[in-house]
Amino acid sequence: MNFKKHISSLFFLLSLLSSNAQTFDLEQTTQLIRPRLKYDSKYVFDTNFKDTNGVFNSLENSVGITFPIKRTFKTEINLNLNSLKIKDIFKNSVRIKANEILGTFRITHRQVRIGFDSLPTKNLYYANAGIIGLHLTKKYRILFYSANINIHEEANSINTILPRFSGIVGQYHIRGLRKSFFYGATIVYSDGLLLPAAFIGGTEPINDKLSLNYCFPAFLNLQYHQKNSFIIVGVKGDGYRSGIMYKNKRSNLNVTNISAFANYRHRFSKTFHLQLEGGYYFFQRAQFDKNEQYPYKYPLNGSFYANFNLQVYFGKSVLEKIIDQVF
Repeated sequence: MNFKKHISSLFFLLSLLSSNAQTFDLEQTTQLIRPRLKYDSKYVFDTNFKDTNGVFNSLENSVGITFPIKRTFKTEINLNLNSLKIKDIFKNSVRIKANEILGTFRITHRQVRIGFDSLPTKNLYYANAGIIGLHLTKKYRILFYSANINIHEEANSINTILPRFSGIVGQYHIRGLRKSFFYGATIVYSDGLLLPAAFIGGTEPINDKLSLNYCFPAFLNLQYHQKNSFIIVGVKGDGYRSGIMYKNKRSNLNVTNISAFANYRHRFSKTFHLQLEGGYYFFQRAQFDKNEQYPYKYPLNGSFYANFNLQVYFGKSVLEKIIDQVF
């Protein structure tokens, strides 16, 4: 079985949903459960509001780190010859006990130009801290969970800061070579807004180099793999929610969008990985709350965006060690 591909898919999904869905590509072959340092930069080009002359754009930069907190790895071998097939002998004789907890921390600065006199350029600051956990079951399924706390405010609303929480739990099934199935639930609490959601998804191989990745309701994409390079095309949802000050009162700016995108990834080495992405938001909307009963909703025209990130990896995860030593 291609365990590396399965595990990377699982934890890319996990990192997405647990961090309030900042990005939605499934296949991250460089395994997000590895200790790593990541720099990310994204620019959304100018677009007009559909019902006003205002112009909207944004620039964001972020730095994140993933680090191990606790690891357990134990292999027990009790020879079982009830079946003489190599696959069955391994499955019945080898028992792997593996658990891992990792910590995550990320900071982001967003400069958002909203284009209204009452809502000028906003500098938004985001910080997230959390844990990611996994447990390998007897049937080689992976139980995963995550818990996060974050803040997302503009400079003028720091004095009225409100923490936001998110969590996720799910199970990942390996169904064969390059084929997987997963499901679970996530919940987000953000400044009075409670968002529970279920998800279901998987990976379906089309041929030796092409795979279909999906997770409803988040994304759908095709991935092509050639040596150390990956090309991914598809559609995905994205968005964020941040506290702001509006007319001397605390409010929330909500930005949501759906995009078509193309993504190129290259592994220079085991340590350095580069990602470039370009896309088009064919649906996007900005909203802020005048009050709880009458929010302002501003539909936006389509716009292009560009994204760049560089990842630096340090060491291996427990599951990578399992793959190297056993599989």
